[in-house]
Parts: sequence; structure tokens; C-alpha cells
Amino acid sequence: MLILSLLLCHLAFAQPVRIIFDTDMDSDVDDVGALAMLHGFANLGDAEILAVMVSSLNPWSPGAADVINTYYGRPDIPIGAVQRFGVYHKSKYARRLCEEFNPNVKLGEDMPEATLLYRKILSSQPDTSVVVVTVGDLTNLSKLLQTEADQFSELKGIDLVKKKVKRLVCMGGRYPADQDPRPWGNFKSDPHATQHVVAAWPTRIYFTGGGAFADSVPTGRIFFREQYKHTPMAHAYKLFLESWKRNWHHSADLIAVYVAVKGHQPYFRLEERGYNHIFEDGTNLWRLAPNDERHYLVSEFAEGIDPKVIAEKFDAMMVMQKQSASH
Repeated sequence: MLILSLLLCHLAFAQPVRIIFDTDMDSDVDDVGALAMLHGFANLGDAEILAVMVSSLNPWSPGAADVINTYYGRPDIPIGAVQRFGVYHKSKYARRLCEEFNPNVKLGEDMPEATLLYRKILSSQPDTSVVVVTVGDLTNLSKLLQTEADQFSELKGIDLVKKKVKRLVCMGGRYPADQDPRPWGNFKSDPHATQHVVAAWPTRIYFTGGGAFADSVPTGRIFFREQYKHTPMAHAYKLFLESWKRNWHHSADLIAVYVAVKGHQPYFRLEERGYNHIFEDGTNLWRLAPNDERHYLVSEFAEGIDPKVIAEKFDAMMVMQKQSASH
């Protein structure tokens, strides 16, 4: 009985994390790296990618996501896209990836509506089993919370999320504060959606930060090596970084994916006090009081951790993804 119990515990512990990846896949290239890294976790058996949701109205963004999914041997991952009311961002790489690698999916306006796909997938999953990681605008998540009962579930959106989602990992903002009103980052492009999700989302939310924190983990250099330069990821990084005149980029979205699959340890420190205050323009401030038991923050490194070591691990994961997918 003891051996059986230990075996069952091991099997339960080894279950892959069920992930829905919500991305804008347009104005920044770390979305590419984050999706590539997520495929690496899937290759290792640590994650199961249930769907990719696109929060941008850029018509080429879903195709760019499909190109990456296809490269890693998962062309059948469902992709949903925001429709009509959303944010449009220009992209240095989305259309070019579609032209170069011929995705299987159509333009964004011809894709399944993201909130309907959310409801379809969530309703089919075990209770409290899904981790949603958002590295783009919060438009899709806000719309999901406001949905009504439909053919997939008799529950309203907020109740469906409460029943099926284990936690939300949300990359956005800079900490402890971002008071710059300029419209960069994931919170300020659709500030009303950001306020709504942060206030109403019914499960735990783990916020991960950008800025100097993410800049301290420089990733992407691996794709500039000769043996990897013909991959879709290398193509995207090269196109995006040409004007930057460098061969690396920050890891804001990659950090969020890591936290979604593995948690904050051993690399990061978890702040459990306070809450994320979102102002009307989408700027934010982490306040230590009053406490919101749903809100957690990952925006500092654990004691003794060298961020460059994390960068090497993340880059190695992306290389391993390619090698795993090719076998």
C-alpha cells in the first residue's frame, strides 16, 4: 500500500501543467521566445498546450503563432483571436513570418473568436486544472469574464473561470511602480480590460514584471548561432533586433511562462503581501496594503541567483526544444 501510494503521488506530481497561452504576438519579440520555451516544457512533459489565444487585432499574429507551433511539431493546437473590439499593434515580424513559413491558419479575422474558444476548452477540462498565462493585452480575459452561458457551459464566464482555472500568470507592469503614461507594455493598451481583470478575476493571479527585472535576463543570443539561424524564432529575433543593433532581448514573457509551468522557485522571490493597483490609464503601483489574497508578485530574484544563469537556462531550453522536436 505504501509503494502504491508513493507511485500514485509520483504520477500526480508528474502530470503536465495544462496551459492556455494568451499573447499579442506583435509589438515585441519575447512573445516568440515565450511560446518557443513553452513548447520546450511540452517536449519535456512538463506542460500541455491546450490553446494559443491572440489578443491583438494584427491580422498576421495568429499565423505567426501557428508558424511556431508547427515548427515544434504541434500544428493542431487551437488558436483563437480577438475580434472587432481590441488593440491593433504593428509588428516587425508577424507578417514576415507568415510570408516566409506559410502558416496553416488564416488571417486573424477568420480565426475562431478567442472567448468562445476559451469557453469550449475550459468546459472540457477537469476542475481547477488549467493555468492561463497572459503575455499580451488583457482584452480576451476581460471579455471571457463577461460571457454568458452558451452551448459549451451553463456557467457565466466568471463562474467558468472560477471552476476550471487553477491560477492566472500575468506579465504586465513594472514594479514596484510604473507611472509612465506612454502606451507601452501590456496594461496600458487596453486599460479598462486591465482594471477589470485585476479586480474581478476569481483565482490567484501571479504578476510578473518587465523593465530592469526582465532586462537582467538577456535571452535570444542562441538564435544568432549558425546552426539555429534558419528557424522561425531566429527570423523573428533578427527582424525585431535589427534596429536595436544587438543580439539579445529581455525575457519578460519568458519569465511568465517559467512561473506558469514551474512556479517561482528556485530563481525568483515571491511577494505575498499587498495588491496590484491599476490606475485608469493602465499605469500600476504595487501597494503593500491592504492585502488581496488573490494577488502575488514575482519581480525580484531569489537570494544568490545570478540572472545570467537564468538566461543561459532559458536559451538552453529553446535549443533543447528544437532538438527534441526534431527527433
